[in-house]
Amino acid sequence: MQPTVPRLFQLAVMAMTLVIAGCSTQPRLPAVPRHETSEASFLGIPDARFSLSGDTVALTGSFAAAEQRRRLSGVTGTDHLLAISGGGENGAFGAGLLYGWTERGDRPQFRLVTGVSTGALTAPFAFLGSRYDEQLKTVYTTIQRDNIAQLLPIITILNGDSVADSRPLAALIATHITPEMVEEIGREYQKGRVLMIGTTNLDLGQPVAWNIGAIAVSNHPGKVQAIRDILLASASIPGAFPPVMLDVMVGANRRQEMHVDGGATTQVFLYPSDAPLRNAPAVVRRVPRVAWIIRNGRTQELNEEVQRGLLQIAARSISTMITSNAIGDIYRMYLVTQRDRVDFNLAYISRRFTVPYVKPFDPPYMNALFEFGRNEIRTNQPWLKRPPGYRP
Repeated sequence: MQPTVPRLFQLAVMAMTLVIAGCSTQPRLPAVPRHETSEASFLGIPDARFSLSGDTVALTGSFAAAEQRRRLSGVTGTDHLLAISGGGENGAFGAGLLYGWTERGDRPQFRLVTGVSTGALTAPFAFLGSRYDEQLKTVYTTIQRDNIAQLLPIITILNGDSVADSRPLAALIATHITPEMVEEIGREYQKGRVLMIGTTNLDLGQPVAWNIGAIAVSNHPGKVQAIRDILLASASIPGAFPPVMLDVMVGANRRQEMHVDGGATTQVFLYPSDAPLRNAPAVVRRVPRVAWIIRNGRTQELNEEVQRGLLQIAARSISTMITSNAIGDIYRMYLVTQRDRVDFNLAYISRRFTVPYVKPFDPPYMNALFEFGRNEIRTNQPWLKRPPGYRP
């Protein structure tokens, strides 16, 4: 039995169809004009976020500053970089892999952790280490669809901007992203460690990397809720979930940015390809680095007999496009790491996992996938040194 078409993609397609029919919009503050984007400030924190497709000078500078903090804290040795992709309920794979890595006894402390979509929900736990493994396991082995979203009435959909209400997911995030956890992230940031979460600025159509540690160490009273909102935005599938509107200031003017699932622009990232480490300050260049990429999904779609219908065809096309984009992201990261002499390691859901996908956020499926990831790293060491199908 092959996996069915993911229901969330069907919901997104349904939302787009209904929006075209209803042509209803929601009120919002004015967006930031493109020529003023460099002036937009979030919570008054200069390094709160960075563009992943524009000028990368500021991002490169933040890495150099992190390296200085690292050296001042007395930490030396290899930098381990972890990137966790999107993938919905398939995030159980990455969660299980991290859990089994701890059990194996050689899981490193990651200097940089990045996360997109479901990877964004995993990233804070991975960043803070094995002490949070049980919480991570609970999230990916006990939740069900109702813990993520509630379908809205048809009249609400016609006059809204999504098919589902994401308040259950927001509540789940708030349960785990506590003020104490944010303070701990801030302390690690001061030691030179970096946690970045990817969203998509839909107004600009560009990927954004949010510097969670910089927000965590700020004195802004709204920093905890801001971090929760960023995680929610990163996992908000356009059309299925409502976007997250984030207020910013441009000079004295209050503006608003629309942020959605980071996977709309990139499935997984380490650092921009046009910000090569060889151009970074010497203090950054000479540190040995190892990259660990967790792809919460397959690298090739499984065969499936697609029924002739608008939702089925569109949803299958979207899921195929996402898989293809993820492979493109992985190839780009591989080439960048080879250029920058960073050791590359990739893990993904292989054909050894045969449990059928039945419905979204199905506990038996997620538990099986968690155990698969856990056993892969405990027994088979799933890391590949190059992308599947790569021929030098």
